[in-house]
Amino acid sequence: MSSTPDTYKTAEEKRKREREAAEQNSLFREVEDDLRHDKLVGVWKRYGAAAIAGAVLIVAVVAGYQIHKSMRESERVEQAAVMDKAEAALRGRDAETAAKLLGELETTGNDGYRTLARLRHASLLIAQNKVPEARELLAQVASDSEALPAYRDLAVVQDALAGLDTDDPKAIEEKLAPLAVAGHPWRHTALEISALAMAKQGDPARAVKALDGILDDPDTTPERRAMVQSLRTVFARDAASK
Repeated sequence: MSSTPDTYKTAEEKRKREREAAEQNSLFREVEDDLRHDKLVGVWKRYGAAAIAGAVLIVAVVAGYQIHKSMRESERVEQAAVMDKAEAALRGRDAETAAKLLGELETTGNDGYRTLARLRHASLLIAQNKVPEARELLAQVASDSEALPAYRDLAVVQDALAGLDTDDPKAIEEKLAPLAVAGHPWRHTALEISALAMAKQGDPARAVKALDGILDDPDTTPERRAMVQSLRTVFARDAASK
């Protein structure tokens, strides 16, 4: 029996949804794989949580670039052009111009570009050691009901990392708990930061257990596995000495 036009349309819509879901999963995986916080152990041992907070720049840069790529074809050309200029200014270390352009998108951009601009602006502010201002922007993203849940959660991750040196580590751990579950796009990063928060509470044994959640995941990349294993070794040694 031949397919009716309605059946064909339904099949096409189903394939389209499947393609979109696959692209979204690929996006999350690509961003998640890039959030490795290179040399985290060395940074942690030498400088403490204050220096690690600077690594939030990596999170926003990687995620911002990936979000921008995924939205490029579907968003207004004018907003894409403004974002391109802002990125060029950031690469050229023209912070004043970048902040102005990002501020424009934060005010006039649609949902996607407004979110992206806030994330990128927050990373710029952290690079300038303006952490309180950056965290205000991250709070706006985290509470924006029109932003995609994955990006709201990304803002929570960034904020937790930015607050490692100042916030109650127990509160950080509790904030990240909903993100550290299986299947969440930011699970590995949430577990890493949670492990650092646990260590700050004087509980390296629980930090080891949190990191084991990453090591036991078959989807963990080899690069990240090596990084986490190094951090686990540090915490396991601390736990054994107690």
